[in-house]
Amino acid sequence: MTWRVYTEAGAAGYGVFSVFWSALFLVVGVLFGLQQEATRATAHTERERERAANTERHATVSAARTRSTSLWIFAAAAALLVGLLVLATSPLWAVPSLGAQNAGLAWFVAAGAALNCVVAAASGVMAGSGMWRQLAATVALDGILRVVGVTAVLSVTDDIVPLAIAVIAPFPLSLAIVFVSAPRALVANARVAITARELVVNTGRTMLAASATAVLINGFPLVLSFFAGPDNHAELGSLVLAVTLTRAPILVPLTALSSFLVSRFSHHPERTGRTVAYLLLLIAAVIAVLCAAAWLWGEPVMRFVFGPQFDLDAGVLAALIASSGLIGGLFVSGSAVLARNLHGLYAAGWVAASLVTLALLFLPLPLPQRAALALAAGPAVGLATHLVALRMLGGSRSTALA
Repeated sequence: MTWRVYTEAGAAGYGVFSVFWSALFLVVGVLFGLQQEATRATAHTERERERAANTERHATVSAARTRSTSLWIFAAAAALLVGLLVLATSPLWAVPSLGAQNAGLAWFVAAGAALNCVVAAASGVMAGSGMWRQLAATVALDGILRVVGVTAVLSVTDDIVPLAIAVIAPFPLSLAIVFVSAPRALVANARVAITARELVVNTGRTMLAASATAVLINGFPLVLSFFAGPDNHAELGSLVLAVTLTRAPILVPLTALSSFLVSRFSHHPERTGRTVAYLLLLIAAVIAVLCAAAWLWGEPVMRFVFGPQFDLDAGVLAALIASSGLIGGLFVSGSAVLARNLHGLYAAGWVAASLVTLALLFLPLPLPQRAALALAAGPAVGLATHLVALRMLGGSRSTALA
């Protein structure tokens, strides 16, 4: 899909599309915090119910039911609020990043963000309750429908409005298709043993961390557009393309699996240290191979596939791949911290990473080198924050710092 948009719309057209995409998925990235808290709340509720059933403590089950909250209702309220906030803030970001002629795309960003609130909550319910087939189907359908929709639109036109519709339509369609396969389970499992107030507070913390995550990942092209300027979409297009493609091998699977990691760490806290170490070593090995390949063949391959308008050297490509490994490690460490109910430390790691990244973007360097350095240093600081916290806590399940 990236190749098709870039070749059909050109570097400038892809620049506009990528900024719209980034604006939408920046908000979607923030809402990933809702999914993470829904996963944690559902997993902990399931674990408490299993424990109560095994020990025949019926009073505990009854107590959990009396203070339960429906994640569907919570998601609907969040959708309304998020949609209104995106529209209310659009004068601050739409024209500077998209240009005056494309500022109306803010409406599509608001609609897509609101729809994704419900998808995020439902995905958390599926992950927390072990409905892995439904979760995998939701993720797969979302991606497939978006590729098919965008490709179909590009076969007729490269106008940004129908492309925007094709991007946001898979949110409700994928969830609706999956919902009909297990409606009772999805409704029942969405009742979590937590008060609405606690859910709001916890979700606020995870969304704070997800906001920092979104700056580093989904929203980074939007951030870069402010440094490149609204009239340099052609220059921005090559850099955004490189950032997107060099991250995909690591971040796509880890993003999809992060809810699984939270659920696994929640159900098996005694295995956290070993699992985190194994995953970090695996990421490091994959990144080493990909960096070597990018250094040797990255530049000629990218120009062969995307044409001579692609203008980044092998060193930048290798540095961007290395930075994606550090962000991937931050996903792993963050899942381990969140599973222990340490919402404050979870947010601290991601916020530290985003602040360092943003600060380094002000350095007087060419934009590609500046972006690569910022994307590597920020996540390194965040990863260190999480690992130090996990090391200090050891096997403790204390929530004092949450």
